[in-house]
Amino acid sequence: MALVGMPVPSEISIEVFRGDLNALEKMAHTSWRDEYGISSFPNLYQPEYLRFLFSPIQDKKHLIAAYKGNEIVSFLANLPRKFCFKGQIYRAVLSGLLVTRKQYLRQGLAQAVIEKALVLNEEEKYDFALIYMETGHRSNLLMEKMRKAGHPLEWMKRMYVIARVLDLDGVEASEEMKFWEKMAIKCIGANRLPKKQYFVSLRDYRKEDLPAALSLLNQYCQKISLARYWEKEELEWELDYPDVSKTLIYEKDGQVKGLINYVYHEHIGASTKRWAWINHLSYPGLSRKERGAFINTFLSRMHDEGCVGVIDWTKNYLSLGTFFRNRFFPYFRAVNMFSWTFNSNISLKNIRDCNEVQI
Repeated sequence: MALVGMPVPSEISIEVFRGDLNALEKMAHTSWRDEYGISSFPNLYQPEYLRFLFSPIQDKKHLIAAYKGNEIVSFLANLPRKFCFKGQIYRAVLSGLLVTRKQYLRQGLAQAVIEKALVLNEEEKYDFALIYMETGHRSNLLMEKMRKAGHPLEWMKRMYVIARVLDLDGVEASEEMKFWEKMAIKCIGANRLPKKQYFVSLRDYRKEDLPAALSLLNQYCQKISLARYWEKEELEWELDYPDVSKTLIYEKDGQVKGLINYVYHEHIGASTKRWAWINHLSYPGLSRKERGAFINTFLSRMHDEGCVGVIDWTKNYLSLGTFFRNRFFPYFRAVNMFSWTFNSNISLKNIRDCNEVQI
């Protein structure tokens, strides 16, 4: 694999993350404000959310940071996981949370951190590494540069945001929406509160639901192009983490027939508001009416929990029709999904559907 980066400034060291989550959050906030100004952004670096992501990682060398003395100036996480692809199980990582201080942009630091991660991934014999890059961002040019330099980089798919507003005034206060945006949301009724559907009730996840949840999520291995493959202990952690990740269960005739898992994210703009991001959803065998009521009941629950809205992504592992009938609408942000494919026996180019989470 060719290394193509510029020399890193001499005062910078690239090493294993030292573990100061508060310092990482502060650095990320400064970097995002430098990048996006007053526009809102999700606080993906909230310390408790990072503990949720990082605690299952056995070898912390998967967390890579750059420091200038004691100051963190860049960061990248590599989250190990397993995937199903064409009937086989593969070891991989999801690379994400890449952030670099403004003064080191265009100096090769982000690229050096990525390449440090790629060396690690190959040493660990992962089959591939996934990463998301926001469309229109200069990071996509870096991906193209690395591909041309000989990295086994493949473009997989583009994912768009879909959103459902539950508190339009709250969203407007945080996002500083334009008048026409607010009117468009009202015109399609995306601001209306969901009506409770009493014939479908969702309850909180319980530990005894784990075997059924494992079956519901691993069934995607037979249904979509690239699917997460879950081990019992890994899924147990994922489905229920206080104040970060929650799961609701649909039970019918004494059996678990569906689940929806979501995480809370604070969107920081002119004000700070809580949103719910859907991570995992499975409800095979439900009728169209039941699916609609399932999502509607979930939205009602999110409103009751104080979320101003709900977000998902067009991963295409489920039909989006149920979402649009529940007044979700396409948002203006999108990401490109890439793979560094180290295993020469597979190709993830132009993947149609994938159920990996968005970070």
